[in-house]
Amino acid sequence: MKQNMKQINRIKEVSELFHIPSSALRYWDDEGLVRFERTADNNYRRPTSQTMVDICDVMFYRSLSLSIKEIKAIPGMSVEEVGKTLDANAKHLEEQIVLIRRTLDKLHTRQAMVRHILEMDHSHYETATDRLPAMKLFASDDKHALEVYVNDPYQTAILIRPETSQETQYGVFLDPAPSGIFPDGPDTAITGTILRPADAVPCLYLKGILKVNAALPSAHNARDFVKAARGMGYQTGALAGRYLLTASEGYRCDYYEAWLELL
Repeated sequence: MKQNMKQINRIKEVSELFHIPSSALRYWDDEGLVRFERTADNNYRRPTSQTMVDICDVMFYRSLSLSIKEIKAIPGMSVEEVGKTLDANAKHLEEQIVLIRRTLDKLHTRQAMVRHILEMDHSHYETATDRLPAMKLFASDDKHALEVYVNDPYQTAILIRPETSQETQYGVFLDPAPSGIFPDGPDTAITGTILRPADAVPCLYLKGILKVNAALPSAHNARDFVKAARGMGYQTGALAGRYLLTASEGYRCDYYEAWLELL
């Protein structure tokens, strides 16, 4: 250690040793967090053993997520005050962990959506018995719909009636019927227009991936669902979709997991 110290005479060398920018070391010195000697001839900063100890102390406290302001104040704190500072930072980190976990959950959900689309291979259709929740029309002045969209974009819904029109209607899925939103029919406490009521019992659907041109919503593959259903001998009703993600198909494409009513 003593041999290495003799070789470290400039702030640049300290910077390289600790992988800390020289500008940060100068700032720490100016703030009184670390102590450099000054050369007599040109007043340059010169590191000493004390400098190294000071830097290690600052790095340790920074590893605890303490701010420079807090580190600077610690030498003047009582034991109780240091404890309170550490408690406050622990609480802040715990809150950050919660936020990070939520972000990871959202990321994992998006990854699952990608896998789901790839597994269904964009053109694969299958019959399924499902019970869909109610769908409410999306309106830009509807606070509930906006909150749903922001907090859980996968509740965003689309409704197409391909037998009569290529027009698309956008909405949000409400909680499933068993939750009590529709105990005795549509709940008047839910404001807005109900595009499609909740299924009272499990219904037969043709499931697949609906692709909608984001710039031209009337351009979609809903009729492919109808064609596939008729090929199986079914008549069809409305097509309801749950948003998955947006990507490129040579155009900006919104992908939905979709259910076509089989009659």
